[in-house]
Amino acid sequence: MKKTFIAIIIFLIIPFVTVCAQIQPVSSLLNRFSPLAEIIIRSLGMEDKNGNGMIDMGLDEGYEEFIQKYGTGGTLVEKQKSVDCGFHANRVMIGANNNRLEENEIVNYYYINIRFKPEFNRETDTIEGEIAAFIRANNLPLIWLDDEQGTVMNAVTRILGAGWNDPTAQRTEDEAVRLFTRALNGMNVRGRTGLPSNNGGYYTMPEMVTRRAGYCFEIAQFGHWFFSQLRINSVSVNADLTVSILHEVVRFASGRRVDFFGSSNRYNVSADNWHISNPLQSIGTYYLIKGNVSENRSIFEQAVLYDKYEISNTGRLMNNYFNNSARYHAASIINLGIFLLNNNDVSMLLNTRQLNSSMVRDQVKSILLMMLVSYNLTSSKSGCDHIAGLLETHYANDMTVKEYLYNYRL
Repeated sequence: MKKTFIAIIIFLIIPFVTVCAQIQPVSSLLNRFSPLAEIIIRSLGMEDKNGNGMIDMGLDEGYEEFIQKYGTGGTLVEKQKSVDCGFHANRVMIGANNNRLEENEIVNYYYINIRFKPEFNRETDTIEGEIAAFIRANNLPLIWLDDEQGTVMNAVTRILGAGWNDPTAQRTEDEAVRLFTRALNGMNVRGRTGLPSNNGGYYTMPEMVTRRAGYCFEIAQFGHWFFSQLRINSVSVNADLTVSILHEVVRFASGRRVDFFGSSNRYNVSADNWHISNPLQSIGTYYLIKGNVSENRSIFEQAVLYDKYEISNTGRLMNNYFNNSARYHAASIINLGIFLLNNNDVSMLLNTRQLNSSMVRDQVKSILLMMLVSYNLTSSKSGCDHIAGLLETHYANDMTVKEYLYNYRL
């Protein structure tokens, strides 16, 4: 069985800081949609007029019109629930029925319920064209796009023959899966093993095809591209198989999962424990692992830009700021931490039953400790008191926490 996982980062806390300098805010990474999400949102008739990185009900941003036009269900209430349904971040559902549409809700909904439907061909063509153009013009990694030389398409066509992706063929899911399996087997794609961050990070899709090797993450991205050629909606989904194995597969809008390696077959993972990682979030995952390889801050910033609700992404950027100079970056560390606290219920995170709960607990602790030190450096007693209260509530018997509270609480 091929074992692969995305490393869960336990953030290293170091106690000291360097010289004071002007703080560069990171709010621009948080209170806006990512560039690719902006394309989707604009093309679906919405606009974030108040600049909070969400589409709000009642503020003439297109929330109501989007629900009415694209929502599924008979009544307006049913349509709203189908769209404003929340999304999983850190294995916890957030944002459901809050009269706001967050980036992941909109992007998930587009890829599952709007893309390729005949009545929405105009929107699909606009979004697909603009996203591909933006990715190529800005040298974003080709995670689920082919290169301009057609490396992936040529490799698949050599195996399946010309016309395999004829849009008029209207393939069934069974037929599509058989073609997908034939393509990967024909290319002799083998599973990569070991930590991705120890192996240079993830491949782009053309690299995976050329090197004939991929982790489950790369196979899932290939699956998204492959089924897109057949105009079948799909997203990636991932689930914890064990404490140390996070597995990713491709899933159709119908709910059917396609696991090429079969790594999840012997694990009893319920449907509810497979969580969406849409194509934009996959860019965040790619950058996170690349950042772990190089410790490059700009790469971590890209990870946050494309998946800002995940504590692994935001926490790693906070940690980079902190270890570089906590004093210089104190305001940025605080802003990132506040965003996480505002969008994640700490009690729910720490009390949710999940296989990697101990690692999540360590991540949250590290984030809170970095915030405590940063509030101390900015002489914010109210900030220190707030974070100290959370630490005392959730880590009352932790000796490291007690030491930090003694040294940094104002």
